[in-house]
Amino acid sequence: MDDAVRPPAPHGASPEGPVGALGEPFGMLASGEWQKTALETVRKHPIPCLVGAAAVGFLVGRYRGKAIVGALAGVAANMVLRQIGESFVGGDLG
Repeated sequence: MDDAVRPPAPHGASPEGPVGALGEPFGMLASGEWQKTALETVRKHPIPCLVGAAAVGFLVGRYRGKAIVGALAGVAANMVLRQIGESFVGGDLG
């Protein structure tokens, strides 16, 4: 992996693309190990993760609740109208 890292060009840009590599904190994102890391974190600390998820859910619901309910109502209305249309036409309207 060290071969992929090359020094920057004197003018600051390289004709071969980006220069450098991801740092250690973001290394797991490039390798695709973030899901495994997240699951290991939840297995090691289930209660703090549950409390954190509840807190995030509360905050999202508190500040974006009307938008979420409006979007859900729009989706439900669209589904009802599609079902009504299919019952009259007998096929898909889409």
